[in-house]
Amino acid sequence: MDSFTRILKDRTRKDILIYLYNKNKATYSDILHDLNLSTGKLNYHLKILEPLITKEGEYYMLNEKGRQLVEIMRSLENHKEVSEYTKYIPQFLALVSLIFLFVSGGLISNQINANTNQPIVSTPQALYVFYSISVIALLTSAFLLYTQETKGLERLMMFISIIFPYVFYLNGHFFVYWVLPAYLIVTSSVAIHYYIYELLPSLIYYLGILPKFINHDVRLMSILWGFLLIIDTLTSFSGSYLIDLTPLLLGISTLMGGESLENYRVLFVITLVVIAGGVLFKILVLH
Repeated sequence: MDSFTRILKDRTRKDILIYLYNKNKATYSDILHDLNLSTGKLNYHLKILEPLITKEGEYYMLNEKGRQLVEIMRSLENHKEVSEYTKYIPQFLALVSLIFLFVSGGLISNQINANTNQPIVSTPQALYVFYSISVIALLTSAFLLYTQETKGLERLMMFISIIFPYVFYLNGHFFVYWVLPAYLIVTSSVAIHYYIYELLPSLIYYLGILPKFINHDVRLMSILWGFLLIIDTLTSFSGSYLIDLTPLLLGISTLMGGESLENYRVLFVITLVVIAGGVLFKILVLH
């Protein structure tokens, strides 16, 4: 029962089962091409589906348990009277949160209070309203992602992962050290600074939302992660005392997503090397 529950939780595994049910039998290349999967991802899912699949020569086909499971799945889906558009609700809520976070960032002045060294909030009541709506939308998005079937806008959800840690500040026109919300300041000691207004929504997004989409397109995520790593490298090994930790958040998301971790292992190691190397560079060279 536990193995069947694990199988049914993943959309790709469902697609493979339904594909084999409709085709009756298919080769490895057929499945790879028709479902637009990577070899690593297909191998991973076929391993989990072994109790439901029989292989004869080069052909894969469903065994009796597999066909029964697909028929049960189809029977249940026929009884669902849920609109197709509900599959997009969590994604739209994440985008709404992004917009409200951007607006709330514009409500903070770019002036710094000399006594507290904090940004001056020009309209605190409006800020709290827009910011609260943003956080509530994000939490609702994360909740729906884990309680209902969702599909669509996967690449968009992955793309905004490089925007989310900065969106609160894009409309605020802050000084450089406020524009980078996830960073290390390295002087004689290392201190982690992450401004709270961006910390909460970023953690919700990276830990609760992005892991559901991060395995959809390995190539796109690798490009986005590589782009952030280049920026982080330029920042870490420069005269600036800042080190951006956003690539590390992407790494944590891949650990939580888990399915295609082998495809990101090199990037994860490079991320840790860049951050550790940047800290040592600033302590030993700059200081």
